Amino acid sequence: MKFVTIFNTTHSSEIAIIRNLLEEHDIQYVAPDMATDSASGIAGLGISGMRIQVPEDKQ
Repeated sequence: MKFVTIFNTTHSSEIAIIRNLLEEHDIQYVAPDMATDSASGIAGLGISGMRIQVPEDKQ
């Protein structure tokens, strides 16, 4: 299954809102950068932001 990015931000609070909305509507998603967010203060990791992705047929 191919996933596409529908949202990108550097703010974890915005990611949480989008994740909650998708879960409320039973839409499958992945947040591949969430682990990077927890390390964002170490050596500049996470500067590019975090993404929410959904299956290509759900965009």
